[in-house]
Amino acid sequence: MTKIEQIKELFRTLSFEEQRLLFEELSPSDSIKQPINNNLKTITNCLYCQSNLIIKFGTRKDIQKFKCKTCHKIFTTNTGTSYYHLKKRDKFNEYKDLMEQGYIPLQKIAAKIGISIQTAFDWRHKILCNLKESNTQFEGLTEMDDVWFLYSQKGRKGLKYSRKRGGSKRRGDNNFQVKLLITADRKKNKDLSVVRIGRLKKSDIERKVGGHFVEGSTLISDKHRSISSFAKSERISHVSFISKKHTAGGDYHIQNVNNIASRLKTSVNHQLRGVSTKHLQCYANWFKYLEDKKNGIKHNILDCTLRNNKQTWDQFTNLEGIYKRFIENLSVRTYRCPVKRKWTTSISYTSSNYNGAFI
Repeated sequence: MTKIEQIKELFRTLSFEEQRLLFEELSPSDSIKQPINNNLKTITNCLYCQSNLIIKFGTRKDIQKFKCKTCHKIFTTNTGTSYYHLKKRDKFNEYKDLMEQGYIPLQKIAAKIGISIQTAFDWRHKILCNLKESNTQFEGLTEMDDVWFLYSQKGRKGLKYSRKRGGSKRRGDNNFQVKLLITADRKKNKDLSVVRIGRLKKSDIERKVGGHFVEGSTLISDKHRSISSFAKSERISHVSFISKKHTAGGDYHIQNVNNIASRLKTSVNHQLRGVSTKHLQCYANWFKYLEDKKNGIKHNILDCTLRNNKQTWDQFTNLEGIYKRFIENLSVRTYRCPVKRKWTTSISYTSSNYNGAFI
């Protein structure tokens, strides 16, 4: 790696404000006033076909445009990011700061910033699309358990039936229970992943956390057959116990995971008044982000990734497609009443490039 590439790599890790201050300090004149994500960032390849045959193509509201000589598409530094197709950038930055404070109802945050509820909902998920499932490595004593959420089609229009409030008559493990797998070690490393609707399988655990255990780790769980089979195939030391006992004695317990599950359920079912299965993974990622922030773990996601992640728009506009594949491949439920809202996007999810994972 050359020195220029090293400097670029370090520069991308800085926050937006740090980038701006650095440019002001290094700039020999006061002529450069634009934010770093507009004109100052260098684009070397086409965002659509990856060709390096690109030229400058004028500006749009003081933002440099580029044109690709190969595919003839026009783009800017904001194309594909959370700022793509954004008309109220100043309000969006204020909205982002409010989201870092916790779960604020859409009606309240929309009234405070001066936007519609639909815009507030879209912005929320544009931001949450950047909080992806992490490839966390677990070491030492690691706890694992699955949390159940009742299958929900909240907000879906055109359904011929609706579920009454107050819970469900369907008791026990059944095909209406959405399983969210929680894995956490004693060093605050954790992973929250929606895996399927129905009984948890070994393949679900392998898909989410397979290969993420450091040598010498010990997995602690109840006597779930899928977890036991996973630990055996991964050659991980496994300590299990009967569920109703909640512990195998001493340090061998899953109270940390139970605590995370309890607070997650409180957030989803009470503070957020329930969320649809389609968006459950996004809210689990949001919960994890706020928990890490509370514990002093800094991610720099909402400062840097929002401007640099070129896949945000594609992920945001394909949430419905991802949900459809999830229902078809990882449940026995029927996909109903597709969302009629459409966007032009460059991603087309098929059975060959979709692995059943939420964003």
